[in-house]
Amino acid sequence: MNELRLRAYAKINLGLDVLRRREDGYHEVRMIMQSIRLYDRIVLRKSKETGFPLKTNTQYLPTDDGNLMVKSAQLMFSEFSLPGGLSMELSKHIPVAA
Repeated sequence: MNELRLRAYAKINLGLDVLRRREDGYHEVRMIMQSIRLYDRIVLRKSKETGFPLKTNTQYLPTDDGNLMVKSAQLMFSEFSLPGGLSMELSKHIPVAA
């Protein structure tokens, strides 16, 4: 498979408790959530070239390693010693940080 098209569904937090800050800077949380029909579209394509270029329909999202999609791809390729890279597209429909 050379291409994967996904829908990343939004969720509504019905209950959220922030438990503690972890050593990696993220927070440990406990939550109750419900997915809804709103989603972002993601397209992932294998590439023989190294790197993880990200295209998005918004100008204000980072497309470098400040983006979680790019960070995730970098970690996965590094952890499993995968050859090549991944070309990514993100079509945002869920409000950022909503």
